[in-house]
Amino acid sequence: MGTPIRVHVVAGGFPPGKHAGHDIDYARMRILMALQANEDVQATVSSDFTDCAKWIADCQLLVCYVAGPFADDHQTGVIRDWLADGGRWLALHGSTGGKAERLGREDGRRRMAKMDYHEALGGFFMTHPPIREMTVEVADRNHPLTHNLPASFRVQDEPYMVEVIHPETRVLLTTEEIEKPPFVDELYGGDLSLLPDGKSHALGFARRVGEGEVAYIAPGHCHTPLTNMQPSVHESVSADRVSPPRFRGPWETEPYEQLLKNAIAWGTGVDG
Repeated sequence: MGTPIRVHVVAGGFPPGKHAGHDIDYARMRILMALQANEDVQATVSSDFTDCAKWIADCQLLVCYVAGPFADDHQTGVIRDWLADGGRWLALHGSTGGKAERLGREDGRRRMAKMDYHEALGGFFMTHPPIREMTVEVADRNHPLTHNLPASFRVQDEPYMVEVIHPETRVLLTTEEIEKPPFVDELYGGDLSLLPDGKSHALGFARRVGEGEVAYIAPGHCHTPLTNMQPSVHESVSADRVSPPRFRGPWETEPYEQLLKNAIAWGTGVDG
């Protein structure tokens, strides 16, 4: 009898019990189904990072799909130490988010707050324009997460603007099809998510941390009629720019399924 491969999944919205504009149930289900492809994997599930020290102590892989929850400073320290000892952390979609700061503006617009959690993860979500169809370029074809992916692929999703914090990060996926909202310069002092080439934004990256590694994949939005909070979408998705009541975008594409399969193999050390 072999030793089970332990994986902990954090999937939830904020406030606790809410979905925060995402179909968290669907994303959780898809992640667990991908893990179940290997019968040696045993998974536990939480809705936030509470008691993460207890859950990840004997884990090989931590998978997060969250819209609001983030690790506090103590929990972040636990994750950072676990990574240094060889753990692997896969963060999906809204996991680079966190909490927004009120600025007292007349328009009520808020700015995302950068925390130690983002330093550990290596990415900081700023904002996103409306859902659109875009081309994703595979910028690094030599990482396990990009195995068997085409050189580029089309996907409908929220075009995330995420700052890559650490210079030693390997950028895996990029796009040039992000139109910067006019408020970004005012709120953040510039487009922090723009890569050094001056035209690309990272949609996926990985970084070594001690004996372990953390990876982030930005695509992954999904919503239902009850969880849809999209005021509009880009005309590449809908000619009238009306948000579809049910959206699973990347989850229904072969490249994203391959990405998720690759990520599970990378995190568990076992091909599916």
